Amino acid sequence: MSETIPSVYLFDGEDEFTIAQAIKELMERLGDPALAEMNTTRLEGNTFEPDQLLSIAGAMPFLARRRLVILTHPTARLNSPAARQKFLEQLSRIPPTTALILIEPKTLTAEKDRRSGKIHWLEKWVIENPERAKLFHAPQPKGDQLVQRIQKMAVSLGGQIKPDAARALAFLVDGDLRMVDQELQKLLAYVNGKRPISEEDVMTLTADANQGDIFTLVDALAMRDARNSMRMLHRLLEYNDYFAIFGMITRQFRLLIQTREALDQGIPENAVASFLKINPYVAGKLLQQARRLTMSELENAYRRLLEVDKAVKTSQADDELALEIFVTTFTAAPSEPLFDY
Repeated sequence: MSETIPSVYLFDGEDEFTIAQAIKELMERLGDPALAEMNTTRLEGNTFEPDQLLSIAGAMPFLARRRLVILTHPTARLNSPAARQKFLEQLSRIPPTTALILIEPKTLTAEKDRRSGKIHWLEKWVIENPERAKLFHAPQPKGDQLVQRIQKMAVSLGGQIKPDAARALAFLVDGDLRMVDQELQKLLAYVNGKRPISEEDVMTLTADANQGDIFTLVDALAMRDARNSMRMLHRLLEYNDYFAIFGMITRQFRLLIQTREALDQGIPENAVASFLKINPYVAGKLLQQARRLTMSELENAYRRLLEVDKAVKTSQADDELALEIFVTTFTAAPSEPLFDY
C-alpha cells in the first residue's frame, strides 16, 4: 500500500530560513526548475480573497505531476468562525495534483496554550487530517539549541564547527540562520576541510557581521594594546556614528563592572550568564575581560567615559577625537584624567 501524499502543508514559526529550505526541497521534487516555477503560484493572505483558494488550487499542473500554491499569512483575513469554517472546507477539497503550502511566520499555538490543550484552529485541523495534511513547526532556535543547529548546519555543508565557535557565530549574526549559512560556507572554505572551524576563525572572518567587534576593542584596551585598540575603534567608526560607538563602549564597561562584582561576590562563572540575564557567549567574553581588570580600573574607565560624554556635549572636543583620546590615554595611563576643565 503506497503512502498517501499530503495536499496541504502547514509551516508555522519564526525560522524563516528553515521554512524556505523545506519549500525549496518541495519545489525540487517537481523536476525541471523552469516547469516547477511555471507550476508555482504565490499568494499573500493579507490581500488574497480566501474564497478564491479552491479555484486557484484546483487548476491542473502543466507538464508536471503536481503544482504548488504557496499562501503566506493564510489566517490574516479569517476573522470570523464562519470564514474559518469555509476556509477549512476548501482545504478538505484540495486535489492531490496540488501541494498547498500555508506559511504562518509565527508560532500559531503558544506553548502555554499547548500545555493546556488550546490548539490553534488551523493547526488542529492539520492534526486531525493526517491523510491530507502535514504540519511543520519551525520556531526560531535560541541558546544551546541554536548552537547545536549551527553545528548540524556545518556538518550538512561538509565540515565541522567547535561549540565555542558556533556560539560566537550565533552572537555575531544575531541568530540569523540565513547569515549563519552564508558565514559557514565562507568559514568552511577558509579552513578547507582540514580542521573544525574555531572561535578564532569566526572572529577573524565574521566580525564585520556586526560592523566591527566591541569585544575586540575592549580586549585590546584591557591589554593596554594602543595600536589594536585604535585600529578597532577606527573599524567601528567606518560603520557607526559616535553615539552608537559610545553607547556600545559604555554598555560594555557597565557589564564588565557587573561581571567583576559577580566574581567578587563568589558567584560561579557558569552562573554569571543567568545572573546578569545575558547571552552565554557574551558572558564568556565578559569573564575573560573582567579577569584582566580590577574593579578600580573598571570604575576609572567608566568615569573617563563620562568625561568623554561631557567634553563632546559641551563642544570641548570633537566626538571622534574624544574617543581617540579615551583609547590613547586609557592604554597609556589608565588612571589619568582625560580632559582639563
